Amino acid sequence: MSAAQTETRHNRGPKLIEEPPTPSPGAALDSALARKVLEAAPNIIYVYDVQREQSVFQNRRFGELLGHPPSEPGQSEWMVHIHEDDAASFRSYLERLKAIAPGETTFWEFRMRDSDGNWRWFMSRDALLTADDAGKPHLIVGSASDITEQKRAEQHKELLADEMRHRARNLVSVVQAIGRMSRPKNQPEVARHVDAFMGRLLTLLNTGSIVLSSTSRMAKISEVAQTALEPFQGTGAARIALHGTDVILSEHTSASLALALHELATNAAKYGALSCETGRVALKWELVPSDAGSRFTMSWTESGGPLVQEPAAEGFGARVIRQSVARERNGTITIDYRPSGLICRFEFDMPEKI
Repeated sequence: MSAAQTETRHNRGPKLIEEPPTPSPGAALDSALARKVLEAAPNIIYVYDVQREQSVFQNRRFGELLGHPPSEPGQSEWMVHIHEDDAASFRSYLERLKAIAPGETTFWEFRMRDSDGNWRWFMSRDALLTADDAGKPHLIVGSASDITEQKRAEQHKELLADEMRHRARNLVSVVQAIGRMSRPKNQPEVARHVDAFMGRLLTLLNTGSIVLSSTSRMAKISEVAQTALEPFQGTGAARIALHGTDVILSEHTSASLALALHELATNAAKYGALSCETGRVALKWELVPSDAGSRFTMSWTESGGPLVQEPAAEGFGARVIRQSVARERNGTITIDYRPSGLICRFEFDMPEKI
């Protein structure tokens, strides 16, 4: 597991809910109900003075949750049981608390050792309670909850993802071996079809490996493009230049784009810019604002290759490209067979949440 982690969120404002009148804060804290709430709460609830750097109130001890007896008088129970890495990072978190803004909530994860010697993960959530006359944060109210089981579940998920990635790599190797054995030696036309099929299949498998490397089952467009085009880059200077900011793609979109790029590169290697030493390809992409939120655009521009002529009939590769993009939301594609080099442009709407 990683060391202590922190996060900051801003409250967009409370919702107004009609409720019966409640006692004043002072009366509520002194009430028997408030004491019962604090005693029964599963979390550690506390008030911390960030100016004096000491706890003002705590409904229960960390040691109580961890199974430790009370510490010696004057000894900081919290600092005795916290992981040394997290104790070191607490100073930087404290500086964040000293600059906390009204309505802001900060998060911090840390480890504490229980009475059995095991490390347990906690997450604290802190907000500003009061500020001094100068407007500087004074008292912080927060709660610390045990998130050990959540961390274990995340670790288990990562282990499963690692196993899936390992199996995916093995599958790629097996498919490559089968392809080599299935390729006929004295039937060039059949061998050509086998090679084309294997190229498409390996593109999808390699893209799947990228997706599996993320627990969210998504991928960066730069990784998808680099992997799909790597077999066509050759040695020395890259013949296919990639330009664009990283855009996160869903599993389905990653596979569609990878397959389209593979077909474009295959066509360029046979008839276009990648079929000669001087040929180059520029691949550019971007997200542009649209009525639907944002629209992804990508252009493939060839130059320096042989004179381009539009084919009399659309081949299978072109159909694969069109169908791959057409499956995306409002997907469109244009292929311009300019004599100086083929230009392919496709675009589609990106969902707000993937």
